[in-house]
Amino acid sequence: MRLVTLIAVLPFVTPWLFAAGAAAVSIPIVIHLLNRRRFRIQAWAAMEFLLAAHRRNVRKLKLQRWLLLLLRCLALLLLAAGIAQFLPPGSVLGEILGQADRLTVVVWDNAYTTQYRPAGQKTIFSRGQSLLTHWLNRSNAQGRVAIISGSTNPHGLLVTPAADLSTVSRMVADQKPSDAAVDLAAGLQRALTVLQKQKKRTGRKRLWLITDDAQAAFAPRAIAGAVTPAGTPQRLKTLITEIRKTGATVRVFDVGDPHAENMAITQLKLVRHFALINRPLRVRIGVCNATAMPQAQVKVRIFLDQVAAGSVTLPRINPGSQVTVDATLGTDITVAGMHTITAKLPADGLLIDNTRRLVVQAHRRMRLLLVDGAPGDPMAGRLASTAWLSTALAPLAHGNTFDPHVISTIELSGQSLRHYAAVIFSDASAPGPHTVERLRAFVNAGGLLLIFPGPQVSGRTWSAALQTGRKGLLPAVMGRMTVPVKDLHFNFGGSDNAITGPFLTARQSGIHTGISSVVITHYLALRVINTDLSQTLLSFNNGQPALLSRRVGRGDVMAAAFTCDTRWTDFPAQPSFLPFVYQLMYFGIPDRNARWNLLAGGHFTLAAGATDIWHGPHGKTFALRDQQIDSRTVANSPALWFTGLYRNSTNTRLVAVNVDSTDADIRHLSVSRIAAILGLPVADVVSAPKTLVPQHSHQASIGGNAGQRLLLLALLVLLGETLLARAFSRYDHKTGRAAKAESRT
Repeated sequence: MRLVTLIAVLPFVTPWLFAAGAAAVSIPIVIHLLNRRRFRIQAWAAMEFLLAAHRRNVRKLKLQRWLLLLLRCLALLLLAAGIAQFLPPGSVLGEILGQADRLTVVVWDNAYTTQYRPAGQKTIFSRGQSLLTHWLNRSNAQGRVAIISGSTNPHGLLVTPAADLSTVSRMVADQKPSDAAVDLAAGLQRALTVLQKQKKRTGRKRLWLITDDAQAAFAPRAIAGAVTPAGTPQRLKTLITEIRKTGATVRVFDVGDPHAENMAITQLKLVRHFALINRPLRVRIGVCNATAMPQAQVKVRIFLDQVAAGSVTLPRINPGSQVTVDATLGTDITVAGMHTITAKLPADGLLIDNTRRLVVQAHRRMRLLLVDGAPGDPMAGRLASTAWLSTALAPLAHGNTFDPHVISTIELSGQSLRHYAAVIFSDASAPGPHTVERLRAFVNAGGLLLIFPGPQVSGRTWSAALQTGRKGLLPAVMGRMTVPVKDLHFNFGGSDNAITGPFLTARQSGIHTGISSVVITHYLALRVINTDLSQTLLSFNNGQPALLSRRVGRGDVMAAAFTCDTRWTDFPAQPSFLPFVYQLMYFGIPDRNARWNLLAGGHFTLAAGATDIWHGPHGKTFALRDQQIDSRTVANSPALWFTGLYRNSTNTRLVAVNVDSTDADIRHLSVSRIAAILGLPVADVVSAPKTLVPQHSHQASIGGNAGQRLLLLALLVLLGETLLARAFSRYDHKTGRAAKAESRT
């Protein structure tokens, strides 16, 4: 292990190659030692005269042999150092051997925003590309170069420093802008890692950041759903400080357009989380105005499966603002399955974010599984605990939105959950370990688990079975059935959300819904342990939670403190019960379409064994690979870095990939602002550069490349060794006989 560490810190580009060459130095030494033992000494009379002559020349012969051995070993060491690309640690030695110790690390902003094309000019990406190729092809480009991506897509560039600049130039010339989001912090972090690894091997280091100076690249980022001061600007400044501590100089090249502006569609989703056939479909569209002027009468066209399905006009969007609007498609979906909704803006300088796609899975009805723990007795006139709920979910003989299927707790163990959007327990006992794992997988995959209590429910067993920690499912600890000491009602104060919002609006309009007069005679105590994991959707007037929600994986888990029948409350008999149940389902059923709608760089999973060939927007194809994720095997796609529509070979599955809408603001920042964010002098931020390094700044070194010089020096040493060996030889090459001086001895 110590030997590996020692070799790794040697000042070479490829230290292992030098180690192998250094080991070859032992070859001439071994040959020298073997030659000394080649002859067997045998004393005889005439030998005494020869030994006397030999003793007179022994020091001279030893010196000659040692000199030849030294030259042979030195030649091998120089060959190994030249091939392994020796990095001169000092400036003096670097000037003698050449500028191979110079390392240039380029962080190149190749995010989708660099596809912006000002009128009559080339794209921002092409500007940076031209600067790089021009510099790499000039004589003042020396040393080693690393090219690192400044976007969320780290692939396709050169993270390992390379000395063959012609190859690097060809690689840069072949690059195309990425559809990925900008991530300068990640690029600088990778650059810092390279510089730290090369710290002891390189004398001169520099970092160049080539970017368009767009506001989105330097704006604070959302952390855990909230924008904080410790977002991107602070992190960028910290990284630049760490990079400068490695001894590297830093320069920023602003290739952006000072007048850049953009209109972008930043949001496209269903108002409700699911789509039904032959029903009006409403979508929510967000539009961002990243210009310096207000925009009026902004028209967005909507398409369903590439066919025009209407449009919506936004009357006004202020500069730097985003406006959302709901629109109803003029065409209904008539066939169950996957469909594409597309929203488009008029063309501008950045085309890629003028279009946004949404893949939706259309259903005939949403199937719900109701697990009834108290089935009731029709002969005794006792209703099942799910009777009120199932009637509210499907009040009509035909054409209902929901399709509830009621089973008993005993039937649950053999019931497949695959085709259901929600599993609702009513007055049921806690499930066993095997069923709990099935429910966990169901929720993680995007299902809704809703628990209504009842007289038969034991809060302790439910809490023990589903648990409440970060690895659990419940939003709160379920306690005992409690009888309130005074009248108990729902309290809507401070609980404005998607479920209670319509009722609050109705009450403010003077419409009596009956929900405020609901009487609760019993309730199940719910105790929230971690407020970060739970959301209170509804509470009682005594401050106790009445309905809690928790996000788990792609799904949701809800726990109610009241029953869904009339044993603990008269709520089901109120006119507000049916709309409340519908709002509960609209809010609670997760958006299962999210798995088919990705940002650039995302990937999707299917059941293990899926063998379809998928086709991308640029004609590229790929197959899914089986992969182990959380103790289960799934078919996983590669990262999808190009925006557009992906489809399998049978056109039965679709995936839409869009750009990250947080990068829509491409308005240009000033040089002084960039310098302040990064903590650099204003002189180190170059605006609209014509070249990366001026011609007179770094002339070619008289020494050339260190590796080439060392190889040339090794050849000279070998030549010198050959000439000396010939001169030291005691063999007359002209006559083919021993030298006269030798014969006389």
